[in-house]
Amino acid sequence: MKKRIYILWILIFLGFSAIEFPGIFFINRIEPTIFGLPFIYGFTLIVWFYLCILMYTGYKLKWGVANNNDDPTELKK
Repeated sequence: MKKRIYILWILIFLGFSAIEFPGIFFINRIEPTIFGLPFIYGFTLIVWFYLCILMYTGYKLKWGVANNNDDPTELKK
């Protein structure tokens, strides 16, 4: 499980790095488009979907839960 979380952190870091990379402004300067959108919007949209999928994967892996027995919603008697 730890290996999956480690890989997830690396993929999220790469996604955020792709969003922040300033080199995308130098790619195909003459009317660049992705899916009919200007390049910068299309690129941001693609990376945003990528990061949403990663966050959903982390949610399904119970990312951040230390132990399955430590359920904060469970009432202690």
